[in-house]
Amino acid sequence: MRNKLNFYNIPLAVLCIAGAAFIVALVLGYCNWQAVVISGAIGLILGIPAGIAVTRRIRRKDPAWPDDRPA
Repeated sequence: MRNKLNFYNIPLAVLCIAGAAFIVALVLGYCNWQAVVISGAIGLILGIPAGIAVTRRIRRKDPAWPDDRPA
């Protein structure tokens, strides 16, 4: 993680995806600790790349972002 924007976007993406996966597990009737662990793993696996992609898109689309910073 090379910039401070990642420190906000990655945890937000991980928690949103893990929360959605946990809600799906609860709707399907899985009310045990395995559902929590699997939802957390899904959140980590999908959330980290999603957070990085969101950060890159924000930096690329912002016309006021300085170009001399590393992307």
